[in-house]
Amino acid sequence: SLLERLDREQPDCVLLDLLLGDTSALDVLPAIERQPVYVPVVFMSAQADVTSSVLAMKHGAIDFLTKPVEPGPLLDAVIRAVARARTWREAAATRSEAADRLASLTRRELEVFEQVVLGNPNKRIAVELGTSEKTVKVHRGRVMHKLAAHSVVDLVRLADRARGS
Repeated sequence: SLLERLDREQPDCVLLDLLLGDTSALDVLPAIERQPVYVPVVFMSAQADVTSSVLAMKHGAIDFLTKPVEPGPLLDAVIRAVARARTWREAAATRSEAADRLASLTRRELEVFEQVVLGNPNKRIAVELGTSEKTVKVHRGRVMHKLAAHSVVDLVRLADRARGS
């Protein structure tokens, strides 16, 4: 039922006990990792062992707490998890916004954009794309306008955001 809820909701953090009835929460971790959004997990267990702790951390668990869990460490782990989830969402929103802006370009404008971001001058871009320098200048102007860029630096930053850098 957890996985069904994760499909409908976007929690900032999931607290999991290592033992989930007949199964181990470690078996659920790969399915949580496949979610389209980042879901940080904090594990708790009275039967913690090194192998389980290491496996949970390898699968991205924020923390692995031993029961009985003290309120302070639990709160700290949840705060770290929520902060990490928000950072991930902000980065995903930035990538999405940049990708949406780039999607407004025509195929040729995108080719010019990519060449400009590489630092190539108009003359070189014209040779690379098999067109005239004047045509490259027209496309470059359209790219700058569509992307609301004031400089090549703005274009490079947009390319970095689209790549998630």
